[in-house]
Amino acid sequence: MKIFVVIPLFNEKKHIASVIKNVSKYKLPIVVVDDGSTDGSGLKIIALRDKELRNKNVTVLTHRINLGKGAAMKTGADYAFSRGADAVIFMDSDGQHEASDLLKFIDALKDDRYDVILGSRNLNYGVPLVRFLGNKFASVLMVLLFKVYVSDVICGFRAITKDGYKKVKWDSDGYGVETEMVARIGKNKTKFSEIPVQTIYHDVVKGVTLLDAFEVLGNVVKWKLTLK
Repeated sequence: MKIFVVIPLFNEKKHIASVIKNVSKYKLPIVVVDDGSTDGSGLKIIALRDKELRNKNVTVLTHRINLGKGAAMKTGADYAFSRGADAVIFMDSDGQHEASDLLKFIDALKDDRYDVILGSRNLNYGVPLVRFLGNKFASVLMVLLFKVYVSDVICGFRAITKDGYKKVKWDSDGYGVETEMVARIGKNKTKFSEIPVQTIYHDVVKGVTLLDAFEVLGNVVKWKLTLK
């Protein structure tokens, strides 16, 4: 099975080099999508690839302007599947995911019963309270509206097969992408599995804002009415 790692990137100059170094140990093709970074993140990866890693399996794609996480994930997935990928593993670029968990995804993807593999963090350990409560609320909402229970709806560490991508390909450009994928899993009765993943929080205030959360909530209602 040919598996690519897709990493959406926006202004993570502080963490992205260590992320790429750690992921490179697992000899998988890596696609970094620089989503209009203004801090030189993309250039740092190109320099790292060419001068230090000498890894031809690292591809950097660039959005000239910031289009959002969902758009970056879609760009990376489209590229990977057009290059013969059987599956894609998505990772965040801020260093909160442990590269060693890639092995869990690889093993899970080999079980052809599942189209999507979702990472699930231990939400009782080290997770800021607001994120814990928000995630639990999202889990309940998905059950009520889409008849699917996912313990960690918004975890960005997840994998999808080529067939699964066709079933749950999202429209969200921004932070709603993970939630929309779960909504589509429920709507289409897509076969999925959850696996435990580790998480390191470098910045407890960074990430999805309250405004983002309200936007996603509005979209959840829209998806309930429009998804087919």
